[in-house]
Amino acid sequence: MSTMATLSRAEFTLLVRNRVLLFNALVMPLLFPVVFLFIGREDGALPDAIVSSALEVFALFLLVFLVYYNLLSSYATRRDELVLKRLRTGEATDNQILLGPAIPSFALTALLTIVVAGIVLALSGNLPVNPLLLVAALGGGAAMFAALALITSTFTRNAEAAQITSLPIILLAMAGTSFMRDIVPDSLAPIIDLTPIAAVLDLIDLGWIGTTDPTTSSLSFAATFSPALQPLLVIAAWIVGSILIAKTHFRWEPRA
Repeated sequence: MSTMATLSRAEFTLLVRNRVLLFNALVMPLLFPVVFLFIGREDGALPDAIVSSALEVFALFLLVFLVYYNLLSSYATRRDELVLKRLRTGEATDNQILLGPAIPSFALTALLTIVVAGIVLALSGNLPVNPLLLVAALGGGAAMFAALALITSTFTRNAEAAQITSLPIILLAMAGTSFMRDIVPDSLAPIIDLTPIAAVLDLIDLGWIGTTDPTTSSLSFAATFSPALQPLLVIAAWIVGSILIAKTHFRWEPRA
C-alpha cells in the first residue's frame, strides 16, 4: 500500500471514531438542504430558487465543517501530538503528509455531492445545465478550504483553539452567502464577489440552474462558461495564494 493510501486510511479511521467530527461531516451538510428541498416543493416540482437555496446551504456546511474545520482540527492535533514531526522522519514527503488528512474529506465531498444531486432529481428538480461547473465549484471549493485550513493551523495551538481561530474564515464564508450579498450596499458587491463562498455559490448556480439569479432566465450550456470565468479565477487565486502562504509559514511542531 502506498504512503499516501496509508496516511489517508489512518485519517479516515480517526474521523470515523470521532463522533463529533463525523456528525459535522455527514449529518450537517445533508440535514438542512434536504429539509429545504422537501419544504420548498410546489406541485411536485422544485423551483429554481429552492434548489439554489438548498445547494447554497449544502455547500456552506460541506466546505466549512466537513473540509475546513475538520482539516484544521486534524492539522492542529497532529502537530500538538508531534505526529507531523515524526512523519517527516520517515519516507513520506511533506506534500503527502499534508495531503493525507485531506483525502477523506475530498472523498466525502464527492459522495455527499452525489447524494444531494440525487435527492434534487428525485424530488423532480431540473437537470443541471452545466455539470462541469458543479464539479469545478465543489472540487475547487474543497481544495480552497483545505488550503485555508493549512494557513489557519499555523497559529492554532490545538483542536480546542481551533474553535476560536476558525472564526475569521467562518465569518468570511458567511459574508459570501446570498443573504449578505442582498443586504450589503452595491458599492461593496464587487468585494463580496471575491470571497471564497461567493465564488463557489456563483459556480453552483451557473452549473445547476444556468444563472446566478433564479429570477432570470437560464443560460445555455455553452453560455454559462463566460460568467463562470471570474468565480473560477477567484477560486484559483485563493488556492494558489493560500498554498504559497502555507509553504512559508506552516509549522511542523508545537511552539516552544
